[in-house]
Amino acid sequence: MMRYVIVGAGIAGTTAAEEIRKRDPDGEIVLIGDEQHALYSRVLLPHYVKGKIPRERVFLKTDAWYRQQRIEYLRGERVVSFDARNNHVELESAREIPYDKLLLTTGGEPRCINGDARGVCYLQTLDDADHLCQLLGERETNDRAAVYGGGFIACEFLNIFDAVDVSVTCFHRGPWFWSQVLDQESGRLIHAKLLEHHVEVWPGTTLADMEVKEEKVVAHTTGAPCEVNMLGIGVGLARDLRWIEKGGVKTSAGVVTNRFLETSAPGVFAAGDICEYEDPFTGRQTLSGNWTAALMQGRAVGKTMAGERTEFRLVTSYATKIYDADIIFIGDTRRGLATRVEVTGRAGDGYVVQRFYDGEKLVGATLVGGNRDRKEITDTIGA
Repeated sequence: MMRYVIVGAGIAGTTAAEEIRKRDPDGEIVLIGDEQHALYSRVLLPHYVKGKIPRERVFLKTDAWYRQQRIEYLRGERVVSFDARNNHVELESAREIPYDKLLLTTGGEPRCINGDARGVCYLQTLDDADHLCQLLGERETNDRAAVYGGGFIACEFLNIFDAVDVSVTCFHRGPWFWSQVLDQESGRLIHAKLLEHHVEVWPGTTLADMEVKEEKVVAHTTGAPCEVNMLGIGVGLARDLRWIEKGGVKTSAGVVTNRFLETSAPGVFAAGDICEYEDPFTGRQTLSGNWTAALMQGRAVGKTMAGERTEFRLVTSYATKIYDADIIFIGDTRRGLATRVEVTGRAGDGYVVQRFYDGEKLVGATLVGGNRDRKEITDTIGA
């Protein structure tokens, strides 16, 4: 009887477990997660915080589902090491769990700032969302918030604070949002949207330190101090790869895999935010880091682990809104790898598109302010 061990109980890991069970009704499946909750949708967390859906709607699985699927779900457990030669993982509690096939899908942790003030917020987990809901429920009329970051999580914080009518200061390290990917016109369009919604914007600003002063958070930046009631942190994820590399698996920016999500170690696979896979459309090693890609990788790798070898093929995309403006990233948007980048539209037009090329092949794009070219670009990349 095959024993499958899955490290990480998010959408990629749980989907893989589900696919394995469909194909192997008798195998043992052990799912290890460091949270206490059943699977929930991270995509729905902002809607829960804004009060658009009740808390119970964020859950995608019930406790009964794990029992029905005969999945041993070890909650609140963290894997600290594994041995690819002797086929076992070790938990923080010192328990060793052997495996025949292992899936690594630990994702990433938000980059945290020093200090643990109550008014400091993150938006990665359900516990983070619960904490933010509590703070918003206690807010008073003149409360202010700040957002540190210039990416997707920063957008979610801005949309949340706008929905509950809290004044905001936003500061970020680059000259504009996603400054390593977006061109100046795209950045100007987003900046104009922030100003339109009365956001005080501090570009080129880094958070240096933080303190609590009379129940307020004082963010000491490289510009000026910013005193607020709530500080939302959205400066990306950090991936802990040390224990994985030490266990005998090749890593780079993530856990390196081929198109079938197989790592350098026999019987060891990776999926989700931690997975640096070979993109079949570009031939490049790629990190996706979005919900849809994690879901689809979970499906593909679950099939492969159960004996139905399946290539992961998806033109990945990230999509969000900042207020009423669409922001969409499609495919490979790494500016340093592109042989050329074509920009159409201007900030004043309300719609800017970048197209990233590798030679004559379109490999990626960004759309700011609209989505009318999304299908055509996605189809072209995937052709």
